[in-house]
Amino acid sequence: GTAADAVIRLAGGVNVGADLQGYKLLNTESLVTLKPDIILTMNQGGEDIRKALLSDPGFSLTPAGQKKAIVEMEGERLLGFGPRTPEAALDLARLMAKAEHPA
Repeated sequence: GTAADAVIRLAGGVNVGADLQGYKLLNTESLVTLKPDIILTMNQGGEDIRKALLSDPGFSLTPAGQKKAIVEMEGERLLGFGPRTPEAALDLARLMAKAEHPA
């Protein structure tokens, strides 16, 4: 029920946290249980988030952690649902594909 869930679906992804209502902070155990292939973050503070995830031992137990698959995008562009939304969803799809299958 969030803008993030909607844009993930627009980009062809599956939100593994879709059963959660609203935005939630996840502890390591929850993250491991959800088994995300990719983590989507906003690029505001993205470097700190990336460092925190990569240093979290639980994150390395997820498919995303094993591939270091973290996608960052500008929050307002991604979640604003304005005229740029189709382009943002397409960019997200490209970034997810690149994170899923790094060169």
